[in-house]
Amino acid sequence: MSSPRDGLLISDQSVDIGLGLIGALSDGIGPRPPGSRAEALACELIEAELREYGLEPIVEEFRSSRSFGPSYLALFGLALVAPFCERRSRWLGGLAGGLAAGLGIAESRFVLNTPLNVLRRETSRNVWALIEPSGEAERTVCLVSHMDSSRSGLMFHPKVTPHLGNAVAAAGAALMVQGLSPVLRCFRPGRLLVRLARVLIAAGFGLVLEREVRGQDVPGANDNASGAAACLCLASHFAQNPLERTRLVILVTGSEESGVFGMREFLASHDTCGWDFVNFDGVGADAPLRVLSKEGGPLSTLKADPALLEHVRALGEDYPDLRAEPLPDGSGLPYDATPVMEAGGRAISVVNQDGAIPNYHWPTDTANRISRPAFKRAVEFGTRLVQRLDGH
Repeated sequence: MSSPRDGLLISDQSVDIGLGLIGALSDGIGPRPPGSRAEALACELIEAELREYGLEPIVEEFRSSRSFGPSYLALFGLALVAPFCERRSRWLGGLAGGLAAGLGIAESRFVLNTPLNVLRRETSRNVWALIEPSGEAERTVCLVSHMDSSRSGLMFHPKVTPHLGNAVAAAGAALMVQGLSPVLRCFRPGRLLVRLARVLIAAGFGLVLEREVRGQDVPGANDNASGAAACLCLASHFAQNPLERTRLVILVTGSEESGVFGMREFLASHDTCGWDFVNFDGVGADAPLRVLSKEGGPLSTLKADPALLEHVRALGEDYPDLRAEPLPDGSGLPYDATPVMEAGGRAISVVNQDGAIPNYHWPTDTANRISRPAFKRAVEFGTRLVQRLDGH
């Protein structure tokens, strides 16, 4: 195990290669919507890089959708139709509202097989590779990022994103209230609550529709070309310097931005019991290095793994420059680590932010806004953390 007095492990040359990959993904390929040709090109680039490191990457295809928009328009649309159905039949209105609420719960719990799968008409890909230890493997650590980028819209305006988590939670709660409308409308306070819920649902429908119609696909330099580049830097380092007892899985997912479909498919098709997942998402912004202590929004109970958080705390004591304080609120939307937590697995997400994510899902998320020192710090943090996990 490394001593706190050891120097930096990641060379300036490695950082330059990582920054070059960010530029190649965000400026060279450009916006990478889930399931698009551009996302496929990103997968080819990442696969080629992994081969350059002497690894044997595996590409796995799955069905996906271009955006989370159609799914949420369907959910909100069902909920908005429910009041009109109630005028004809309370039973019919309750069915529409209940179906919207049920599908909303299924989405929040990352259920793969739902009626919304009819909207998954695109082909997306995961690419991953193994790095075996020098000795017998006693644990597996999966380093995760995603290659796709998102789309702008008023819901991601820089003045809105600080409140996005609360807005997403309110919309989810409103769907549940609408599902209970036949019962709640029997009481005056309940009727007022239902009316408020319908206003929130209508607002959510409008914001999602605006994003689908007027938004533009963004370059995604920080979110998440930086995370993919960080994972590739770590892959290059550990391919040359294998760990002693830890098998590394380098996983770059597709379609994170449309519903974390890449991670959902990976978990469904691989036995990951006992694995530790370290997710890198948005690690190029000029902001403090943090780890998310909770994911899934303000109403979520999904917490980062306590043992991994303890390793992060101890790492910060050994290397003060790599201190990553826990952050209780992320974006309000799911990360690749979120489905792992929902399934009862061990995971943390590493981010650069302090409050709102800089340039989050906005056209200004370009390579020239990436902070070299911040990116290097995140890669060095990942290297030290993996080494620490190998030594325990």
